[in-house]
Amino acid sequence: MYKKIVLSIGGLVFINAVKAETISSTQLIDEYNHNTNFNHPGIIYAVLIFALLVLAYEYFSINAIRRKLDQQNSDPSAPERVTWMALFFRKSSTRDEHLKDHTYDGIQEYDNNPPAWFNWLFYGSIAFAIIYLMYFHVLKIGKLSADEYKQEMAEAQVLVDKSLEQGIKLADAPMYTEPAKLEAGKAVFMANCLACHGDKGQGLVGPNLTDNFWLHGGSYKNVFETIFNGVPNKPMQSWKKLLKPEEIREVASYVKSLKGSNPANPKAPEGVEEKDN
Repeated sequence: MYKKIVLSIGGLVFINAVKAETISSTQLIDEYNHNTNFNHPGIIYAVLIFALLVLAYEYFSINAIRRKLDQQNSDPSAPERVTWMALFFRKSSTRDEHLKDHTYDGIQEYDNNPPAWFNWLFYGSIAFAIIYLMYFHVLKIGKLSADEYKQEMAEAQVLVDKSLEQGIKLADAPMYTEPAKLEAGKAVFMANCLACHGDKGQGLVGPNLTDNFWLHGGSYKNVFETIFNGVPNKPMQSWKKLLKPEEIREVASYVKSLKGSNPANPKAPEGVEEKDN
């Protein structure tokens, strides 16, 4: 009975390994956007392997008990046979009656049994090594570190490409005027732009954002693209990989809302004057 169950579970593990479905890039993006967890098949394999080990343990335990009972019934005076169950569960002794037949400098060596925890640790490491070998190298159910790295990099690139595509579309979208969106943009500005443009947009290392002068265009689309792509060979870095497209839209809208705010100690005008933007 146990053999049939063990073989059945082993067959299920092998079939699931062969028929394991891969996650498409579309599903990956949907999972990322909805902030849900992936149903990784490795969990199923781990449960099946654990169940297989439990059944094997039960099978060998029952057989060991049966052999011991048969031995006692046939000849009660016969010495107890050492089984793998006895090796795992017998307690270690600090002193054994069995002595080695040699001495060194008057020191006698006792033939003590190792403690049960040591046997579990030793044989458990062997079992783990076998399972690891089957899981990663023979059945190839699990992915090695190098393969996981390549997969994660590919998944990350899908998300980056999707973000860039969405960012390009948002550049043509209208700027936000809702107070809640402008407050969100202000939070992004204070966290990332304050060091160069000042807390009021008055300009420090970067230009003043409150006047009519612009170095790279003063329309909402120009501001969005400047934040998104950055300015090559200038201190203005690209934020497309650090901020979400929606955050760039919010902060670009907030920058546009600073026009005419007249902060204290503004930086001198830079660039070309654009009164209509």
